[in-house]
Formats: sequence, structure tokens, C-alpha cells
Amino acid sequence: MADEKKEEAAPCCKADNIVFFWAIGGLVFGLMIGYLVFPGMAAVPATGGNASAAGGGASTAFVLDMAKVNAIASLLETNIYLSSGMEMDVAYQRYVDKGAYVELYYGIGGDEMPIYISRDYRYIYPSGALEVSAIQSQMDAARAQAAQQEAAEAAGIPKSAEPEVLMFVMSYCPYGNQAEAGLVPVIDLLADKAAFEPVYIIYNSGGECVENGGKSYCALHGNAELWQNVREKIIFNLYGERKWAEYVDAANSQCTLSNIDTCWEAAAGSAGVDKAAVVAEFDANKFAIMDSEMAKTTMYRVSGSPTILINGYTYNGARSPEAYKAKVCEAYTVEPAECAAGLSTSGAAATGSC
Repeated sequence: MADEKKEEAAPCCKADNIVFFWAIGGLVFGLMIGYLVFPGMAAVPATGGNASAAGGGASTAFVLDMAKVNAIASLLETNIYLSSGMEMDVAYQRYVDKGAYVELYYGIGGDEMPIYISRDYRYIYPSGALEVSAIQSQMDAARAQAAQQEAAEAAGIPKSAEPEVLMFVMSYCPYGNQAEAGLVPVIDLLADKAAFEPVYIIYNSGGECVENGGKSYCALHGNAELWQNVREKIIFNLYGERKWAEYVDAANSQCTLSNIDTCWEAAAGSAGVDKAAVVAEFDANKFAIMDSEMAKTTMYRVSGSPTILINGYTYNGARSPEAYKAKVCEAYTVEPAECAAGLSTSGAAATGSC
């Protein structure tokens, strides 16, 4: 069980993070000075090579501004926290004026690490030129979001008479399929007393996309997955969550990404879904459906499959039917009798990659 939880601690299938994060390794990536010139770099050589803090021979002496130096230290602390969840002190140690740029050295976890900045403190260079103020704004927003999530987790799931369960998935992410398998018995049990809805993660950029009206629609695993996302949402819209669950269970067991464009029909037949009705809705409204899914994904700031929200609370537990049922049942103001039913404590295996 410990291995299962470790495997499930984060979604598998991600394209772009909404907020840009660095790894510590990226922060100390070397610059190719002499081959690349980034914004903010002075077009003058440093006569001193590895010059000391005296100025290194640059035409304009570097001015040590401790307020800006400490602001960068704070940025690094935030980055470490967002990347690892650890609070770590970052303290300025010294600098080396390289003429075209400056190396600021910080003490981080007992090591001294160089951070490369422009002489005016405007740009920081992990592996390209990034504007410090823009990165700070992103980091502040991400930290505020993390704090909100921590507060929500500490408070527990908000309760309601009819809990809302949003399941953000990609139709061919193996771990999303694993989550669907775990949720199918819960939907069968509680669909009359909770609102379940699948939401399909669709991006506006990617390797293989469909264009319409100047907009791009992309799925992480290509257009076969994109169209299957739409078909599955149509089946949910036409039939509701129980029939959707029956169809998805059939499609996941009978079809693969390579044959889903034709195999979906056999899965629909085995689940009692009207194929002609699905095709008609697909032809008439596929782009409107994708617009709606993209809007929900953006609104909830979701990028990974699976992401399960129960009354807005992000579920990060095991992917077994019993684990899902227990957490949904926590969200009821008055727990229904169905919550006493025992479901399987085993999760489906996930094979493949994202």
C-alpha cells in the first residue's frame, strides 16, 4: 500500500504547468558567455576574468543593492518551497563581477550556489534571460495558491447535501483510466445522491492539434485522444454519469489509443449507447464541447490527469473504489445509507506512460 500511495502522489499526465517552476539545477545552469548574449548583459568584456567584488574591470562598477539581493534570496526560498515543499533559508554570501553579468553567491542547505543576474538586477539567467519581477509575480501567485490549498486540506472537505465530484482526466492517460476504474463502482453506488462529472483536459497548444476559427485544440496523446475526449463527454451529456461509467469501462477494456477511432463504436454497442446520436452531436457541437472543457480546466487551474475535486477539495488519496467512496461520503451533510456499503480496496493497475 505504501508503494501504491507513492505512485499515486501526483498525476502522471501533464503537459504544461500553469505556473512556471524551476528546479534548483536549472537555477545554477551555466551561461554560454561569448556565444549567447541575453537582455541586460553589458556589451563590455571583464578584464579581470574571475574578478573579485571590486568591479572586475567593467566600464561601470556594479553596485551592491542589498534590498534587491535579498529579494532574489526570497525568490529562491519560494522556488525551493514550491518545488519540494521544504522551507529553507537562503542567505547572500558574496558576488563576482563578470563584466557582462554578475554572479551572486547564496548559501543554500550548506552549499554555496551562484545565481547569474544582469548588472541592473532586472534579469536572472538559469538557462536564458528571465525578468526577475515577472518571476517574482508568478512565484507569489503560486505560493498563495499553495497556501490556499493547504488551508483547504486542513479544513477538510466542505460538506453539502449533494456533493459535487469533478473528475479531470485524459481519455488515454493510464493513470486517468486507473482513476476511472476506481470511480465506476462509486458512481454506480452514489449517482442518485451526488453530482459526478468528467471534465476532459484539452490544451490550446501541443504537438498534434486541430484548428478551428483561429483556435487550437490539443490533447497530450494526440488527436485520437482528443476526439475520444469529445465522444466520452457527449455520452455523459446524453446519458448521465452511470451510462458514461459503463461506456468508459467498456472502452478502456476493449480499445487502445491506436484503434479507438473505430473501436469506440463496439464499446458503445456493448454499453447500449446510440452510436448515431453520438456521431450527430459530435459533428454539430465538437468545438463547443472542447471550448467548454478548456474553460473548466482553466477555471480550476488543472493540468494533470487524474485530478479529482470533491466539493472543490483536491483528492490525493488511493485510487481504489473504497478510498474514493469514503472521501465522497465525507462530503455529505448527512451521510446516506449507501455509504455503509463496502467496495473493493484494490486499485486497477496502470500500464503505459504519459
